Amino acid sequence: MDIPDRTRHGATSVKARTNSRSNAALASYAKRGGDCAYGNLRMIARAVSSVYEDALKPVDLRAGQLSLMWAILATEPVDMSRLGHVTLTDPTTLSRTVAKLRKAGWVSMRGDRDGRKKVLTLSAEGRARFVAAMPHWEEAQRSVARLISVADMRALASRVRKAARTGAETPI
Repeated sequence: MDIPDRTRHGATSVKARTNSRSNAALASYAKRGGDCAYGNLRMIARAVSSVYEDALKPVDLRAGQLSLMWAILATEPVDMSRLGHVTLTDPTTLSRTVAKLRKAGWVSMRGDRDGRKKVLTLSAEGRARFVAAMPHWEEAQRSVARLISVADMRALASRVRKAARTGAETPI
């Protein structure tokens, strides 16, 4: 006859003790989910993204597109490598998003002076779309500011950028 948690002599099995410790650890960590920086940042990002996405619908722009257009505008003419560094975006994601912006006619690409790198600028249509988006962005900024401190977010973003650029593993 099989007895799952106790041996035939009444002693607690190793499996039962392990399950008990695992259940205690699970219960302890389950209560700490709200402490997880990753989970909190992802939740904040989803909430903030939805505010910007909704605000930018009238100008047919996604929040990520506007953000990338802003980075291009601020650094143009900019090559893909530098843009990836500035935005902390991996090459695959960056290429995919730039391709969508180019297809929409909002970003122009040309070779640099020596022809080794491709540089990006906002096209005339991209500049017009950017300007049209700004009142909607301002609305989103005001909405987000009612939820979280934009100054605190800017300070956190600055620390993250600095740490990422230096490869620092020290606390952000």
